[in-house]
Amino acid sequence: MLDHEAKISVLNRTLHHTVNSVLQYVEVSTPYIPAGFEDRYEAVKLLRDEEIASANKLVDMINGLDGVPSVGVFPYWNVDLNYLDFRFMAEFAAQHIAKAIAVLERDLATVGRDAELVALLGDVLKQRRVHHDALLVASGAADEIAAEAAAEAAQKSTDEAKTADAAE
Repeated sequence: MLDHEAKISVLNRTLHHTVNSVLQYVEVSTPYIPAGFEDRYEAVKLLRDEEIASANKLVDMINGLDGVPSVGVFPYWNVDLNYLDFRFMAEFAAQHIAKAIAVLERDLATVGRDAELVALLGDVLKQRRVHHDALLVASGAADEIAAEAAAEAAQKSTDEAKTADAAE
């Protein structure tokens, strides 16, 4: 079970990854939106709004513990991410969220039985997983992953058929 300060620390770490996210930066970076990706871009804006709502819940819990919300510095402050292709930015945001998921999973394993804290962090974790997958879809990377998996499955079937034929 975490002590009071450790709870605030976990919440602030989660807040950092929520406020300083590439997902929220996608819109302000003025990305190039390729033809056919306008709807995907609009969908990412909705994800951003959900993330902001989660940040507000984290701040409320930190304030309720008489803590001070602290978000730190945007991790890519020194990288020019402006005017890039939306597909790149969406996939980059998914990679960033994957890192945040790993940190949150470790933190969630340490919080013990604090039901309110477990519930909030669990909700944020679920949201991050959904956002990660949605960003892969938005970027087109999910299409590529599915195509690769289908190609691998087809190759496996072909190899199995050849092995069966050779055995006869």
